Amino acid sequence: MIKPMKIIKRSGFSFFLLQAIGWAPVLLVMTVMFGDTPLISKYSVTFGLSVTTLGVLMSFLLRLAYQWIMLKTKSVFLWVGCLFLLSFAGAFSATQLHMLTWQGIDRLIGGVSVLYTSQPSVSITLVLFVILLMWSCLYWAISRQSTMYMLEQQNQVMALKTKEAQFNALLDQLSPHFMFNAINNIRAMVLIDNNKARDMLMAFADLMRYQLTDQNAGIVTLEQELEFVEDFVALHQLQLGRRLTFKKDIDPSYLTQSIPKMALQLLVENAIKHAFGKQAVSGELHLSVAALNSKQWHISLTHPGKILSQDEQSTGLGIKNLKARLAMFSAQQITFTLQTADDKVQAKLCFGTKE
Repeated sequence: MIKPMKIIKRSGFSFFLLQAIGWAPVLLVMTVMFGDTPLISKYSVTFGLSVTTLGVLMSFLLRLAYQWIMLKTKSVFLWVGCLFLLSFAGAFSATQLHMLTWQGIDRLIGGVSVLYTSQPSVSITLVLFVILLMWSCLYWAISRQSTMYMLEQQNQVMALKTKEAQFNALLDQLSPHFMFNAINNIRAMVLIDNNKARDMLMAFADLMRYQLTDQNAGIVTLEQELEFVEDFVALHQLQLGRRLTFKKDIDPSYLTQSIPKMALQLLVENAIKHAFGKQAVSGELHLSVAALNSKQWHISLTHPGKILSQDEQSTGLGIKNLKARLAMFSAQQITFTLQTADDKVQAKLCFGTKE
């Protein structure tokens, strides 16, 4: 939580600027209040400077007091009481200092008694009380507004960091089981086909690089995501062999479109895991990217198999991760659907207007 003291220190320059602007008219009021003829004389100016300077001094002391109170309480009723009490104490103290100071100077050099006799102390105290009370109310209002603004800024930063941490956690959920199998399959391929093993090792390296580098990039182009998915599928084909074929129908005009990083990978991973893994089906994994209508485009992934139950659709880790990732980028108006018909499952991501 941001402390009020820290906020006030940050706005120190603004405080002194407002002090200069606010107390300048007070100097004029105090000069006129002296009641001399003409209005501007050496005595009236001296009187105005004396009372105003002491008022400014009291405002600095009030500021210190209010900073301490900010750290102790947020009660509005206590604040109101403090504003009235401290404003009166400041006004009374400034008046007494003015009177005592010029009485002392008059005893030393003489001829300045008019500076402490022209106006009764009650009048000076009352005027200073009104001025310091107005000053205190403004100070409280500005400080409160600054506190709320800084807290809002802090909350936004914290929300952004939380969102970034959640996204990075999702990026880190690439199946360790898949990685272990990929390494073992590449090792076995070395004994059979060195060239293919080398290609698979490069694909594995590209896959890891895509996941681990630039993790703060929550948005990538469709082309970047497709390159990652091709390597991902190729490594699975190393294990599944002819049971898995991969077909793409991609409208090239959509390759530069932005999508959440690894969103497409989650679609593919979920399909391979549930259809080609748990259900042990064989067939084609068909990926298509095309216009849905004049205002939308979509990514569609179709494969053999079926959704075993509604529970599996709603509680599967892959689907959960995908929905969580899409929720982080809701500004893009992305919708996800999963349906089955004729022993085939279709997962679809629908996007808003083409960029």
